[in-house]
Amino acid sequence: MTDNVQNNILNEYDNSLIILNKLETKVKELLKDLLEPNKANIHTISSRIKSKDSLSKKIERKNKYSYLRDITDIVGCRVITLYSDTVDEVAKIIESEFKIDEKNSIDKRKALEPNRFGYLSLHYVASLCDIRGQLPENTSVADFRFEIQIRSILQHAWAEIEHDLGYKSKNSPPQPIQRRFYRLAGLLETADEEFKNLRNEIEKYKGQVEDSINENNLNNVRIDIESIKEFIQREPLVKQISKTISSRINVRLYENQGVESDIIERLFFSGFSTLEEIKRDLEQYRDQIIDFAVLWISESNRNNFGFITCEVAFIYLCYVKLALIGNVDDIIERLQFFPLNIGTEEQFKKLAARILKTYEEINVPN
Repeated sequence: MTDNVQNNILNEYDNSLIILNKLETKVKELLKDLLEPNKANIHTISSRIKSKDSLSKKIERKNKYSYLRDITDIVGCRVITLYSDTVDEVAKIIESEFKIDEKNSIDKRKALEPNRFGYLSLHYVASLCDIRGQLPENTSVADFRFEIQIRSILQHAWAEIEHDLGYKSKNSPPQPIQRRFYRLAGLLETADEEFKNLRNEIEKYKGQVEDSINENNLNNVRIDIESIKEFIQREPLVKQISKTISSRINVRLYENQGVESDIIERLFFSGFSTLEEIKRDLEQYRDQIIDFAVLWISESNRNNFGFITCEVAFIYLCYVKLALIGNVDDIIERLQFFPLNIGTEEQFKKLAARILKTYEEINVPN
């Protein structure tokens, strides 16, 4: 390649930076919109424009380009997924929404040699599809190609570390180190597969819990994060109690889908082991739970209660169950297993006494 050709490409790059920035923004935003339904399994979507220095080195190294448009990765986007099978889901969307340059695209996963260490990505060279390219706002970028890389987060982690170590070729590491690379690559591949399987097992378990709740067959459903999440979503009594508390203390109820792990600990150390036991006691102590929560929160620092969640029903169920023990010493013994931000004997004693006092006040005859 002559210096003149290289200079012409670099000059064209300088003159096209505004268009390239527009293309980068367009493709990144388009990917975000297209992948919105899959966002729970997407870790990041990033983009970049190749620097002039990097471009110059590539032109010199490859010695095959005549024009800026010959270079397919001036603009590059990368989609990092949480799970390996999401890579293929993203690939289907990209294939249907962009014009794919199949000659220059490559699924490097399929090219992985049996003894090759490291992870490789799915690389697409693409351009805007005809319909999008014909839109007035896109005509200036319609002729440019760009690269989209898709890889899982563990594949990405390997690629970043591999790049940092500088061993991108299978023959480049010193021989004593090669075997350790092979072993690490195998571990990461196994981990990638196991995380996917673990996610599938969790989804299967959640489906089983959902069926049990819908069929009111709760006796064999053990308490854990997933079962409590499903219980909050599908058991009307939980929301009824929480909404009543929210209304009476005039604090917004935030119906989030998450569950803090300390709720599970509180329930467990309050004597619960199944959803059937929780539902039974929510029904039995419904009014006492509500009255206890309203009085407790009213006498607390209200700045700590900008909003409440449906977990409030479980928190004050546990307090009512503690109060039913009936004496401070036994309540303290149970409280010591609760995930509380206290630790001294005096603090436990005050909390136990307050639990008993609150329960007594809500049960005073009118």
